[in-house]
Amino acid sequence: MSKIVHRETIPLRATPEQVRQFIMTPERILDYYPNGVEGAVLEQGERLYCRSKSGVSLLERLAGESSDEKVVIEVTTALNLKPPYTVERIKAARFFTMIEDWELEATDEGSLLTKTWRDVHKYRLRLMPIVFLVRRGAKAETVHLQSAWNEAAAG
Repeated sequence: MSKIVHRETIPLRATPEQVRQFIMTPERILDYYPNGVEGAVLEQGERLYCRSKSGVSLLERLAGESSDEKVVIEVTTALNLKPPYTVERIKAARFFTMIEDWELEATDEGSLLTKTWRDVHKYRLRLMPIVFLVRRGAKAETVHLQSAWNEAAAG
């Protein structure tokens, strides 16, 4: 049973195809990633990482759960990890994991994106209120994502 932490519905002027591409593009993730510094593709269309001043997140597309209408991403975040950033190193140093569902619906203007943050699991820093922090971050990132992705879709 999934435990939903937060859900947002975001109208975008990007087509569902563009949004699917944006989801696995480090530059588009850095458009809203909190205090983002850098990102890179680890495996085209399947894995990437984004780094902030305090940590690094691995985003992995879950192919078996994804479709044209829904992209499912597992996010693994590690704190204070030094390069090189690899799948194995990020997972070994994980602080928390969560699942993001990106549901896409075509509209006359572009897309309606319903993004769900769920199934948060914390592995370190027992007393840190991670669900609260994920929910707060999710609410804050929406306006940045919407503005930047609309601009990127326009070319």
